Amino acid sequence: MKKNTLTVVFCLVLAFALLAGCGNKSAAAPSPSASAEQASPSPSEQVKVTVAGLAGPTSMGMIKMISEKALNSDDYAVNYEIANAPDMLTGKLINGEAQIAALPTNSAAVLYNKTQGQILFLAQNTLGVLYLVGKDASGVTSINDLAGKTVALSGSGGVPQYAMEYILDKAGIKDKVTLNYLTDHASTAQALLAGDAELAVLPQPFVTQVLAKDQSMKILLDINKEWDAASGGSSVLSMGCLAVRKDFADANPEFIAEFLKQYEASVDYVNENPADAAKLIADAGVVPSAEIAEKAIPYCNIVYRTGQDARTEINGFLQVLYDFDPASVGGTMPDDSFYYVSPIMK
Repeated sequence: MKKNTLTVVFCLVLAFALLAGCGNKSAAAPSPSASAEQASPSPSEQVKVTVAGLAGPTSMGMIKMISEKALNSDDYAVNYEIANAPDMLTGKLINGEAQIAALPTNSAAVLYNKTQGQILFLAQNTLGVLYLVGKDASGVTSINDLAGKTVALSGSGGVPQYAMEYILDKAGIKDKVTLNYLTDHASTAQALLAGDAELAVLPQPFVTQVLAKDQSMKILLDINKEWDAASGGSSVLSMGCLAVRKDFADANPEFIAEFLKQYEASVDYVNENPADAAKLIADAGVVPSAEIAEKAIPYCNIVYRTGQDARTEINGFLQVLYDFDPASVGGTMPDDSFYYVSPIMK
């Protein structure tokens, strides 16, 4: 009887030992699926970036980047858009739908003031694209020849008005020239072609379009050169720039540095290869046709200068606008913080 009892106890001890061993083995060897999850962490989400441009010269300089969909990578999903009106771009920058935009220089100043410094000047990309157009019969070969004449230009309150009034004032003939403001560039070009205006100030590519439709029309004065003469070289007629959201630039300095590097290369490509660039420009909808784009490129003054390099000239330009109408730059002159300073590109 005692022998049977010892046998039962021995069997129970052995059984518990086996169960304990199985339990330890199970805890020490996690399932294959759990191991796989720990070894392969989920990839980080791409940063979405929208680069927006305005149809016309201010977006021509980055056409190589647009065509190549540049800077897309595992870390960044970059989308390029072209808008037909400045208001569309400014709205996107303000609400964060766009992080970088090519737009009029004074618009960048307005946004800087409106957002209390949240939109910055990134780089200068377009100088003067304005020209006085008319026929040889007008007899205009210098700015002083405009005395006693009427010049048509697009709506008041824009850079064309401020530029012309500044130049005429410096020449001492502001009160001797009548400026006739029409609705927009297209209607101004049409008035010139229809003979309703003898002289008109137009931007590219409208100048090229007018010359193509009427071969008797000519560029009589380069407003960019007239501005330089009027300012004595203290400022430039800066029609376009790149602007960036400060929060994005601060969080992504490496991206901004690479963006500017590729932008400069794109500007060089456009200026050195106008025929090839023109095709890309037309395909992207920046200018209606490749033929017009190719002829316009040499007159669009497409450039690349960082905000730091261009600061003195840009300040001079904005000061001229401010003196005519403070609202043209957002009510006050931007301070030095307006210009983006790269922590990498120094």
